[in-house]
Amino acid sequence: MKLTRTPLATTAALLCASLAVLPQANAEQAPATAVVGGQTSGDSLFPHQGNTGYDVQHYDVDLAYASNGSITATTTIDAVTTGEPLSEYSLDLEGLTVTAVTVNDAPATFTRLTDEDEGIHKLVVTPAAPVADAFTTAVTYSGTPTAHTDPDGSMEGWTSTTGGAVALNEPVGAMTWFPNNNTPTDKATFSTALTVPFNAILPFLNRTAVSTGVLDSVTTSGSTRTFTWEQPHQQAPYLSLAAIGRYSGAESDVALSEGTTAEWSYANTLIEGASGFANRRAQLSPMLQSIERNYGTYPGASIGVVVDTSTLGYALETQDRPYFEGSIGQNTLIHELAHQWFGNAVSPSDWSDIWLNEGPATFIATQVEAELYGGDSTEDTYYDLWDSTAAGSAFWTTPVAGFDDPADLFGAPTYNRGAMTLEAMRSALGDEVFGEIMRTWIERYAGGDASTAEWIALSEEISGRDLTAFFTDWLFDTDKPAWPSRWSLDLSSTPATGATLDPEDPFSLTLSATNVGKVAQTGSVVTLDVTSLLAQADLDTLPAGVTQSGTTLTWAVPANPVDATTAVTIPATVKTEPPSSNPITLEAYAETLGATCGACTATLEVDAPQPIEPAPTPAISGVLRLDRQLTATVGAWPEAADLDYQWLRDGSPIDDATDTTYDLTLDDLGARMKFEVSATQDGFLPTTRTSEPTAAVGKGVQSKRKRPGIDGVARVGRPLRALVPPRDAGTTTTYQWLAGKKPIKKATSRWYTITKKQRGKRLRVQTTTTKTGYHDVVRVSLRTKKVKKRS
Repeated sequence: MKLTRTPLATTAALLCASLAVLPQANAEQAPATAVVGGQTSGDSLFPHQGNTGYDVQHYDVDLAYASNGSITATTTIDAVTTGEPLSEYSLDLEGLTVTAVTVNDAPATFTRLTDEDEGIHKLVVTPAAPVADAFTTAVTYSGTPTAHTDPDGSMEGWTSTTGGAVALNEPVGAMTWFPNNNTPTDKATFSTALTVPFNAILPFLNRTAVSTGVLDSVTTSGSTRTFTWEQPHQQAPYLSLAAIGRYSGAESDVALSEGTTAEWSYANTLIEGASGFANRRAQLSPMLQSIERNYGTYPGASIGVVVDTSTLGYALETQDRPYFEGSIGQNTLIHELAHQWFGNAVSPSDWSDIWLNEGPATFIATQVEAELYGGDSTEDTYYDLWDSTAAGSAFWTTPVAGFDDPADLFGAPTYNRGAMTLEAMRSALGDEVFGEIMRTWIERYAGGDASTAEWIALSEEISGRDLTAFFTDWLFDTDKPAWPSRWSLDLSSTPATGATLDPEDPFSLTLSATNVGKVAQTGSVVTLDVTSLLAQADLDTLPAGVTQSGTTLTWAVPANPVDATTAVTIPATVKTEPPSSNPITLEAYAETLGATCGACTATLEVDAPQPIEPAPTPAISGVLRLDRQLTATVGAWPEAADLDYQWLRDGSPIDDATDTTYDLTLDDLGARMKFEVSATQDGFLPTTRTSEPTAAVGKGVQSKRKRPGIDGVARVGRPLRALVPPRDAGTTTTYQWLAGKKPIKKATSRWYTITKKQRGKRLRVQTTTTKTGYHDVVRVSLRTKKVKKRS
């Protein structure tokens, strides 16, 4: 049985379906460099879906449904080109009979390309003249839609129900009822007008037609009734919906954490009572508010549910208005609502990233059931699943991300291991950091798409940790990963923090680790910065397990069973003549994953000559990336104080970095930066204040990234030259010539002389621009015309 399925959508929408041509009257203005749009979006699992060369801005679907199940429709698509003008482009459309295509209101030539084995269903459009920038394509078609069979054997797309039909489209079924750029990387707004038969005498025969977004109007004309739905938010084609049936409808305003959202919900009258329709509608508000508390404001244009009698075997997170088959389960409802954030607002960049939809939706369903209805916690649920699944189980043999078989799209790894990965993240990074990652994911990428690589980068950015090994184990490896330990780190002092020490007073620091997780704690490491301690006091003999390197103490935490606490005490003595009354301030830091701080800081006052007051701690602002500038805010010191500034790299002073601003350089890559203020004033002790360390400085981003071009004639024996737009100073560019997608052996220079082997092929050049300390820029040119024989 297929598990609940979630939608994807992408900011790569800029690679979607562009569909219009300049009017014939303007043909003389069309550039001579028009190209043919690509017939793939480059998806790793569905390489024959989607198209390139244009980006869809809006779909207007005007569809009339007849009682015999046939449809007559016109879909109008507003798009913009994403590169060169297009002399030809394609849409995805399966079955149905196309009777006319216009581009910018002018008739266009069209052909159909179909290969069932390869999953190719293309409508190829040749406008009267090449199109550039904004253009509009209108496709008129009719017939009886049929469902699409997925690689896992399940059905999607247009299917019949009792008294009507429903179109559910994940991953590629949208092409069974309207032409589109069928890729999760192209989102657009939608207008959907669904016309159904109307009988004024026998109203019980009448049908309702439902889609996503907001119900704009219902109009009746003679023997038909039209329901017009407007979707103002970005929506991927696979998240669209057409549901036609004899429904009971319900409308309301659903309370959110702030304000309300409009509800339109529908249930087939044959199953309304048994489906749980009324009870589940009543749960929409508390469920949505629970998700909002953790992951931010509800991102939809409206809300609702549709319950009907299809026999597909799954529910689906159609945008704003999830679809359910037969009945609505509580966990499934939460799952589909969670998708409105994870999958609908932010969609994966590739179908192999679908765990970014299903993992969060599965995790959140468990989380909300625990919060609202007394279900098991996410930790208990996913640890128990991990613990009860043998290492040799097939459950572990398909990677969570980056798998290559589309039949695995909706398998258990996508759902349960995806959720398990999130719980492992929560255990490893702590509730606060995990929650920030999840919320920032939505804030940063809502309305577009993002990839697993971007998820990893965001997690490392927010946590400040290298998570390569963690995500390799949990997302990409095909064996059972180790469950992370979860432990609480505490730092205390004797006397207690805040006490005042006199010269030669003894004192001690105690580090403790308490295992609050599910597995034994092993291999944990804690560090303690004792810079301020060493300025005011001397360390006594260090206990076993604690070592010193400069101003850092390192504690190798002993193995710690579940629910146990282990501790170590470090003795010290205040100097006979402490140089200042600066307090001894200490902070413990867990170098390994799994720790959350109970009390990780301690402060002891020292009764010595008084430091300068006020002495504010400086703060650092700016982007932690090469070639960016950091700025230190010094604060308000006494006017009589003389201030000196020093920037520190991983605790070490940087030569000539003595101003309040600092330009990051290659030497800073990976380092944590601090800023130090040293003050002197007559009658007071010298006083130093140092900022908190920043996160690690990251790689720079090259600013010049335009794709290369190709100069020359595509003919055997003729040379081609790569035209590389300007690149940043200090960069190196390498070349690889391609025939189609395949590299040409030894064709790695800027010039390439075409050989007989390339006859009939379209050539491209890929450039890789590198710069030390910066992310590489890899760009591929547009294709040449087909190579002709030697003239």
